[in-house]
Amino acid sequence: MRYELFIALRYLKAKRKQAFIAVITVISVLGVMVGVGALIVALALMTGFHEDIQSKILGANSHLLVFNANLTQPINNYQALVQQIEEVPNVVAAAEVVYSKGMVSSPFRSEGVVIYGINPLSIRRVLNIFDRMVEGDVSTLASSPSAERREKIILGKELAQNLGVMVGEVVKILSIDASSLSPIGLLPKPRYYEVAGVFQSGMWQADSQWAFISLPSAQRFFDLGNRASVIEVRVDDIWRVKEIAQAVREQIGSRYILQDWMEMNRSFFSALKLEKLLLFIAISLIVAVASLNIIVTLVMMVIEKSKDIGVLMSMGATSKGIMITFMLQGIIIGVLGTLLGSLLGGGLCWLMDTYKLIHLPPDVYTISYLPFKVRAGDLLMVVGVALGISFLATLYPSWRASKLNPVEALRYE
Repeated sequence: MRYELFIALRYLKAKRKQAFIAVITVISVLGVMVGVGALIVALALMTGFHEDIQSKILGANSHLLVFNANLTQPINNYQALVQQIEEVPNVVAAAEVVYSKGMVSSPFRSEGVVIYGINPLSIRRVLNIFDRMVEGDVSTLASSPSAERREKIILGKELAQNLGVMVGEVVKILSIDASSLSPIGLLPKPRYYEVAGVFQSGMWQADSQWAFISLPSAQRFFDLGNRASVIEVRVDDIWRVKEIAQAVREQIGSRYILQDWMEMNRSFFSALKLEKLLLFIAISLIVAVASLNIIVTLVMMVIEKSKDIGVLMSMGATSKGIMITFMLQGIIIGVLGTLLGSLLGGGLCWLMDTYKLIHLPPDVYTISYLPFKVRAGDLLMVVGVALGISFLATLYPSWRASKLNPVEALRYE
């Protein structure tokens, strides 16, 4: 072991006459530990929130949407268009969808909703929202209505609870896009559906405002004929969606408008990234403040050990060796605080994520609890910043120690 490290460890472990320096050393370690732990928890919070929202958005929505260039008009000959899109490399599946805003009523309450007409077989290849069915199955939408059986509808869990209905009960749908002329003007045409299933996506907006019926039923209800409102597309790599969208555009021509999931949620995800950066900068200041304790500890150590420094230099220790000794002492404090802080932050994140300790109102935040996800990259960044700040805090006291004159240090000894 080099003598610089040996002396640094002895100074940290030895009992001192001035107990105050020992207290300051402990405070320095605790300060770095708390700062590092807080930074890990904050980054894990933002990462978990980001990933959870992203997975739920992509689960309930497609990766790419294809509209008619005239947004007021539906898409004709959608079967051929779907086939063209699915021929594009990296496209997993495409499905035609009809949608309209309307109102769903039960004997107890009415709620505004977005009504989707879907093909149960093709939509499951595009969206995974129906993998989270609470009751029923989306395939029941494909059953043909008869005199004995009503057409089926699938509701979000929050919507079903608000309406006070269960599977097997009947609800009434009204839509301004399905109107008939009356003496007092256009009136929405009512249509009755039997609740065939309930889904829970985890997104409050979808669970409280979405209703699904079969594609043929929606086409008849909204007088669309054999047309669709939009084509929803799933790709194999969400981060290459713009590149894949360009290939789709070249395949289907300029008669259609394409919108990917990044464009649809750009402002939301940009705000999350900015918040994460600002949070990192703000909490990094805690580590910077904690590093001031390292400076105080080393300065007081230099004052207390001035006689020792003089003896070492008279025995042949160089100024560089003295500087390295006190730098190592400060770095050890920083490493110990960073290690303890990493364990503290990681442990808290695991505890809060595993047991879902922090609950949120889902109608405000779209999620029911705060998730915490620790990324290896974030952890390495926190450790690097903490060690870097700790190292910078050692420079001035160590430099001052190296400049101590041994004659002055030993004059009164």
